[in-house]
Amino acid sequence: MIRHLRHPEIDKQHWDAMLLRCPDRLWYVQSWVLDSVCPKWEALIDDERGAIMPLLWRRKFGVDYLYQPYAIQQQGVFAPVREARSDEALLDRVPARFRYWDIHVNANMEFEPSPGERIEENTNQTLLLDKDIEGIRKSYSQGHRRNLRKGGEHPPTITEDLSLPEFIALFQRTTAARFGGIPAGGLELLRRLLEGGLERAQCRILCVREKVRPISAVCFMEWEGRSILLKSANDERGQERQAMFHLIDHYIASRAGTGMLLDFAGSNTPSVARFNAGFGARASVYLHLVRNRLPPPLRWFKR
Repeated sequence: MIRHLRHPEIDKQHWDAMLLRCPDRLWYVQSWVLDSVCPKWEALIDDERGAIMPLLWRRKFGVDYLYQPYAIQQQGVFAPVREARSDEALLDRVPARFRYWDIHVNANMEFEPSPGERIEENTNQTLLLDKDIEGIRKSYSQGHRRNLRKGGEHPPTITEDLSLPEFIALFQRTTAARFGGIPAGGLELLRRLLEGGLERAQCRILCVREKVRPISAVCFMEWEGRSILLKSANDERGQERQAMFHLIDHYIASRAGTGMLLDFAGSNTPSVARFNAGFGARASVYLHLVRNRLPPPLRWFKR
C-alpha cells in the first residue's frame, strides 16, 4: 500500500532507516536535508516495496507545486529493489493538488512519461576512488596534469580552517556572482546545509588562502560511501594559482583507495563538465521532469 504523509505525520527516524535500505540512496534525501531545504516536505511511502518519494513543494498564487530546491540535485523515488512500474506507481500517487511539477529525478528511476509531461536530460559526473592516487592520476587529462605542475616546488597550501561565514562570503563574491541563478534565500539555504553537514560530520571544506585571505574553497558532503562536491568558490587569484585543480586533487588523494564514489554533481555548463572530466569523471544522465496540469491561463503562462 502506498501512503501519502503530510509533514507532521512523517516519522523521520523511520524515513532515514528506509532510505538506508535503498542501494540508490543519496545524501540529498536524508530527513534533515529535506527539513533544511523544504520545511513542509511531504512523502509517499510504499510499505510493501519499501520505496519512498519526498514531495518537495511550495505555494505560489494559491497553487501548490513540486519544485527543485537550490543545492539539491536529484529527488524522486528510491527503492530497495527496482521493479517494473514501481516508480510509476508512486508517481501516479502524487496528490492531485500538485498540478505542476518541475523536478529532477534520480538516475535510477524507470518510468514512461505521461501525456503532457516534458523530459529533459541532465548530466552528472562521478569518479570511483578505488585505486591508489597514482593510479587515479593516470586518468587525469594532460591539461589537468600540466595545471597541477604549474605550482612547481611551491604548490598552494591547502587547509581545513575555513569558517562557514568565510566560505559563504567567498562563494557569494565568486561563483554566485559569476554564474547567477542563485534564488532568493539560496545563500541562507546553503548556509543551513553546510551547518547541518558540519554538525553531523558529513561536511568537509578545503581551502587555499593567500596570506589570510581565502582565494579558493570547495565543500564535500560525505555520506554512505559517496562524496558530493556540493559547492566551490574560486576568485581571480585562485584561478591564477590553479587552486581548484590542487583542491580537487588533494581531496582525491585523501580518499584514494577507499572505494568512495566522488560525485562531482555534474554540470550542463560545458566548461565545468570539461573540468570534471579532466579528473577522469564519467558522465551519466538523470532526468528533468516537468508536468503541467494547471488550468488553461496558468498552463500557458508556465510553458
